Amino acid sequence: MTYRKAVLLLLAIGVALGAAPAFAGEHRFGAGVHYWKNLEEIGNDLPDFNVDEDGLTGVLSYQYVAGLMRFELAAEYFEAGFQGAEDWAVSPQAYVLIGRGIYGGVGVGVTYADFAGDDWSDPYFIAKAGFDMLLLPKIHLDINADYRFANWEEIDNYDTETITLGATVRFSF
Repeated sequence: MTYRKAVLLLLAIGVALGAAPAFAGEHRFGAGVHYWKNLEEIGNDLPDFNVDEDGLTGVLSYQYVAGLMRFELAAEYFEAGFQGAEDWAVSPQAYVLIGRGIYGGVGVGVTYADFAGDDWSDPYFIAKAGFDMLLLPKIHLDINADYRFANWEEIDNYDTETITLGATVRFSF
């Protein structure tokens, strides 16, 4: 599936589900952490790169929740070594999710870093699932996992899948 087709699919799903009866939406801002791990070993295959195979990242996110639909924008911060970056990296992501307590959906992201010759990675696609629970009025804890499909052109077109486990505390307004 090409990048253009994937974006059009995400938009079509959002429009189709958004056409349901309108619900008063809730805005949520949050911060959290992700533990990520590549499912394939990279370091031995590519000795010229300083590539981490797992790590802990910080995440900032915004969600708009309307009924069973939720739309999320997030940004992850990585230390040096992620996808061969020589310094820090940041990865903006967008998701279309369905569900209230238990939810799931799809997303797309890119990574900005000081890669050799280019600053932006190709888009990667994400399957995400999680459990969102109300801790206190207007304070939510989101425990989630995602599976990322990526082709790291920055590292000789190396295909890898990455899993993450995360926790985010969100405040609703």
